[in-house]
Amino acid sequence: MRSFPLRATLGAAALLVIAPAFSQAPARVRGTLTAIDHDSVTVTERDGRTLTLKTGPYTTYAYVVPSSSDAIKVNDFVGSAVKGPPSAMTAVELAIIPANMRAGRISLYDWDPLPDPTAEHPSDITATSMTNGLVSSISPVAPELTNTHITNGIVSAKNGGAAGRTLTVTYDGGTKSFQITVPPNAPIVRYVLSDPSAATIGSVVMIKTNPGDQAGLVTIGKGVTPPM
Repeated sequence: MRSFPLRATLGAAALLVIAPAFSQAPARVRGTLTAIDHDSVTVTERDGRTLTLKTGPYTTYAYVVPSSSDAIKVNDFVGSAVKGPPSAMTAVELAIIPANMRAGRISLYDWDPLPDPTAEHPSDITATSMTNGLVSSISPVAPELTNTHITNGIVSAKNGGAAGRTLTVTYDGGTKSFQITVPPNAPIVRYVLSDPSAATIGSVVMIKTNPGDQAGLVTIGKGVTPPM
C-alpha cells in the first residue's frame, strides 16, 4: 500500500476544515421580518429559508400602500415589472414612486420571475423586466367626476377602460420612451418614504440588497403585500 506524507495529509485536512463557505444574499429578498436588531434584520423567505441582512446609514425604509390605475397621472414616476418584448410590454406589477425616491433608478433592466395577473392561473410565474420613467401620456384617460342620474338596465357593452390602460413612459431625459399596457387586475401600489420605525416583526417586506449582505431599500407592505 502506498503511503502519503503525514504533513501533506494533515495540511489538506486542515484546509477542508477551515475553508469558509461564502454566500452572497440575492439582489432582492422577499418574506416576513422575524427579528430586528440595532444593526440587522432577519427575514424568513417565502420558501422557509432564513436570511439576516446588515442595516445602517445605507438602509432606506419605505411603505407601499394600495393604489389604482386611476391614480396614475401624467408626470408621475413609475416603476413597473413588465413581461413581453420592448415593443409589447404588459405590466405584471406597477409602483408610483415619489420624487424623493427616484434617484439612481435605471430605465430598463432584468428583473425576477413574478406571478402573472393575466395568466389563467394567478400562481403562474412569468419572466419580467423592470422599467422606470415618467408617464407622458395615458390612454384611455380616467373619466372626470360629474353630476349623475340613476338609471336601471342591462349592460350591453363594457367601458373601454375595462381592458386596462396604456402608459407612455419616457426616460433618458425624455428622449426615449416605451408603452406599457396595465391590465385591470395588475397590482398597483404607491411608495411612501419612511424611517426604521416602519419595520416591525411580522411585516411583509421586499428588500433590495447591497453587496456584503446589506439591506439597501426595505419596502414594507401597509395594507398590501409588497409587489416587485
